[in-house]
Amino acid sequence: MARYSSEFKLQVVLHHESPAGGSRRTAIQFGLDRGVVRSWVEVYRQHGEAGLARRTRPQVYDLAFKLKVVRFLEEGGSLREASAYFNIPARTTIREWRRQYASHGVDGLSDRRGRPRVKKKKPPSSGTKAPDQMSPEEMAEELAYLRAENAYLKKLKALAQSKRSTEEKKR
Repeated sequence: MARYSSEFKLQVVLHHESPAGGSRRTAIQFGLDRGVVRSWVEVYRQHGEAGLARRTRPQVYDLAFKLKVVRFLEEGGSLREASAYFNIPARTTIREWRRQYASHGVDGLSDRRGRPRVKKKKPPSSGTKAPDQMSPEEMAEELAYLRAENAYLKKLKALAQSKRSTEEKKR
């Protein structure tokens, strides 16, 4: 998705608010979707120029704020209205909160960022036991690990070599 400067957004909103404006004409003139124009206009009406400013970092929302937004939706507000009123740039964020709230209640809105952590398997401790002291299962596990490590290193070497050859061809 293209990112637009706040100056461009303001220009679009001011055109919309002019007598020759309207969402359809503005969208055609600036090559935008009508929904985008309407969203920017609503944000501008709610928050002024500050609402159109680009954000440098992702916004972090606390549980109470998310709950306010979901309750706003339950009272009959639309995603577009909630996005403009609470100044949340992506309606998909609000849609996800509503889905989480519907399936898990308030606990679904708690901050769980990213993927759940997965415990990494430790590689078999090579060198700690002599081969004659290992059980057949331990030896099979060590063999599988070493084969995977060997395949990885071969693939890495092949990728580096192909990169070098493509660079040489470009010269």
